[in-house]
Amino acid sequence: MSAAPIGGSELLSFAASLIVVIGVIVVLGWLYSRSKLFGGGNNDAINVIASRAVGSKERLMVVEVAGTQLLVGMTASNVNTLHVFDTPVVDSSDVAEVSGFAHRLKSALKEMKR
Repeated sequence: MSAAPIGGSELLSFAASLIVVIGVIVVLGWLYSRSKLFGGGNNDAINVIASRAVGSKERLMVVEVAGTQLLVGMTASNVNTLHVFDTPVVDSSDVAEVSGFAHRLKSALKEMKR
């Protein structure tokens, strides 16, 4: 007993269903990252504003705590405050926009179009 070959309408239906499922996963991921109910929102008292690797295990970070920005040096075994800024050097709202899920998704889609 041989099975009938798959027709064009079944293949089109399968592809449409797959696109819908992938779309739902992306939308749910975006909602989860924006939701404070599930802990996906940014409700911490300490925010990492910027970070730069300066070695294999060493980093420089600009951290914001209670409206004050600090330059922090981190190694594998130590954390040191290097400088406390009087005025903010980096606007934290600009950084949140750039590092969010939506920005990463847009960047990935741009790369796919190339």
